[in-house]
Amino acid sequence: MSAQTVEILSGVLRKGGFNLQTEQLADTQQLASVLNCRFDVVLIDTPPHHSRSIDRIHRLLVEKSWDIPVLVYSSEDNEGAIVAAMKAGANDFISSQNPQRVLSSVKRELLSVQQRAALHQQARADALLQEIDSLMLQGWDVVPLVEKICQHVAELFDLKLVWIGGKQGDGSVSVVAAAGCVDYLKQITVRWDNSPLAGGPAGAAIKKKQPVALLVDAPEFAPWRRAAGRYGIHSTLALPLVAWGESIGVLVMYSARRDAFDAASVKRYVVFANRLSITLLGAQEHQQFRLLSAAMSKATQAIFITKYDGTIIWFNQALSNMSGYSPQEIMDSKPHMFSSGSYEKEFWKNMWSTILQGKIWTGDLLNRRKDGTLYSVLQSITPLYDEQGKIINFLCLQQDISEKKELERKIEYLAYHDVLTGLPNRTLFNDRVQQAISQAKRDKTEFSLLFVDLDGFKEVNDTHGHAAGDQLLKMVAERLRACVREGDTVARLGGDEFIVLLRDLSADQGLRNVARKIIEHIARPYELDACSVNITASIGISRYPGDAVLAEKLMSCADEAMYSAKHAGKNGYAMWRIPMQLAGFLDWQI
Repeated sequence: MSAQTVEILSGVLRKGGFNLQTEQLADTQQLASVLNCRFDVVLIDTPPHHSRSIDRIHRLLVEKSWDIPVLVYSSEDNEGAIVAAMKAGANDFISSQNPQRVLSSVKRELLSVQQRAALHQQARADALLQEIDSLMLQGWDVVPLVEKICQHVAELFDLKLVWIGGKQGDGSVSVVAAAGCVDYLKQITVRWDNSPLAGGPAGAAIKKKQPVALLVDAPEFAPWRRAAGRYGIHSTLALPLVAWGESIGVLVMYSARRDAFDAASVKRYVVFANRLSITLLGAQEHQQFRLLSAAMSKATQAIFITKYDGTIIWFNQALSNMSGYSPQEIMDSKPHMFSSGSYEKEFWKNMWSTILQGKIWTGDLLNRRKDGTLYSVLQSITPLYDEQGKIINFLCLQQDISEKKELERKIEYLAYHDVLTGLPNRTLFNDRVQQAISQAKRDKTEFSLLFVDLDGFKEVNDTHGHAAGDQLLKMVAERLRACVREGDTVARLGGDEFIVLLRDLSADQGLRNVARKIIEHIARPYELDACSVNITASIGISRYPGDAVLAEKLMSCADEAMYSAKHAGKNGYAMWRIPMQLAGFLDWQI
């Protein structure tokens, strides 16, 4: 990038709290060492026609499993350049004519990265919990089970040290198992009573029965700060292990990152610790079964036991809370009462076939509460045997994953919709055009594209600020929606460019009416929060199959027609090749 470009982009990004670091690369082979510094976003000015370079960058990121968005910043903003860059693996294409859009693009892509990371981490945590449940049911002793838990947690969350301690009657905390830099534990003493060594995260978590997160430079961590520094520890989180309303121990985690234990992470770790409490109790000797039963009854995860035929004979309160059915309604009923009706008979047949063979069945289910609302659960069913090795019961565990499913839906939505307006983005619009082409070929029908570009939008942005510009774009989106039918598609391509797909509408008069309606609606005054503004629109129209039979060419025709409308005086429309009367009552032909 030129020094002037770097200065412009640095100023834009600083407003959003980001720093721009530049690297001049002779070739993409130097990229691996540069990206080892863990950039959040890669912003490149490689010319779009050099899509091979973008493709190499994309392949490198996939190979290294680095979730780093790639943004292309270029002076070439024609359709071909954009398509080439996106096909090569770019996440977004930003025209140098609109550098302010870099900030919103970076924020959007970083949000998507965070959501994908949270979803990935949650999926791995769910898998770990399922494995722990399986080991518990296999009868593992407490110590081997806890050692395996510590090892897996350290690996799963990339932690420096993980240990589980038991609350002792003399005020001390005994280390039951640990993984990571365990030598650190030999240099410290931890207590939960009122002594000076009880003020750290572990002691406080046991006493308060609440999670405690601290940075090593916090005053409360002073007794252990020097030892922590030798092992590169910068933050810690202690989670109480609670049963019967009392702390029985603590799970303590240490990270090299200062931001490892933010509010969202702590929330996920609390769920894990609650499950871990139940698991540890379940691994006790047979004579402690009463304790396990009480803990399961209080668990936030729904647990129930059925007969061989599926009749429910035991369940905890969480099942009633989760489903909305009373204990009286659940007892002696069958799990079918929670069915949402979303699955074919073959699905249930396969599930029963699995568990009747003595295998554990695990999967996501969409259930229905008593009030009719839907909720998602991660369910596992484990066969239980009698002394002769015959299956007599089934143990079912259900974890509410409705928030996880909602996160998945949000991520999918962000991938195909414009964050600002909620309209379909370029990716989804291209898919809609391909569908329209397939349908038109099959039904021998026609359709049209309207490329809409706003006249005067830049002046609004420059004069009144980007907040006003964003508000204006949202209002334009609403007006465009109001001008078309429900089956048509309005999309935002970026900046102040929109595009409309009109199905089964190709007659000149019909297109004129829609174009005039859009121009009329766009030209009406806009009452923004800070001001009142006026803008107009220039529209280019292309038709399938008369003007083109390929989606890319069809959009290109509409784009060129739009520029012709602008050259003719703006606030008008033009059709590719066909004479069309513009708003200024000028007859012309592309």
